[in-house]
Amino acid sequence: MKKKNSIRKNEKQEKRILSPFGPNFGDLFDSNREPNKNDYYYDAMELLGGGAREIKEALRLLNIALEMDKDYVQTYIGFVSAYGAAGDKKKSEEAIKTAYEKTLKKFPTWPKEMRWGYMDNRAYMRAIQYRGELYWDNGENEKAIELFRLLLKLNPGDNQGARYEIAALYAGLNGDDVNRMTDEGNERQDWSEQENLVKEQNLKHKFWKEPRY
Repeated sequence: MKKKNSIRKNEKQEKRILSPFGPNFGDLFDSNREPNKNDYYYDAMELLGGGAREIKEALRLLNIALEMDKDYVQTYIGFVSAYGAAGDKKKSEEAIKTAYEKTLKKFPTWPKEMRWGYMDNRAYMRAIQYRGELYWDNGENEKAIELFRLLLKLNPGDNQGARYEIAALYAGLNGDDVNRMTDEGNERQDWSEQENLVKEQNLKHKFWKEPRY
């Protein structure tokens, strides 16, 4: 499975919300409004870089967000990361399943596209990806392939890297192999190992058509 903790780096780029342990937290909110579910979510993600105390606080904030809207997929994506940081694999997996179920409820029929560039789509796309990874971890490869292919159909630009995961799956590799290739690529600033794997497996299984811009 891909590293769920990597979501925190992405979230910091999407919206900068400091934790209540950080400086000037109150300055980020208009004095005339209360924090909303997104505020609690992003702040919880910031806290996950800390220790047990911060993780506990992150879970508290996510539970506040949950009380505001029990169908909000982004909150469950937050729980995936928070429980992952806490080392609670069972609850992290439960959050993945719930996020995916809520996504299915939101989309009884999949749209023609779901672009990553539209912020509101990202929680749904992560829910699909995490569910695919969980299927993969549990040896349910066909179900995982179905969801990875779905992501590539909805978002051919593949900002998530689903093509790397499905290529690794077809090659008989696992999530740890994907993590290793990603980490080594980031360290060297050279992702040719992954790109070559995609080319090789895509020739065999035709799962991705790279967009032409």
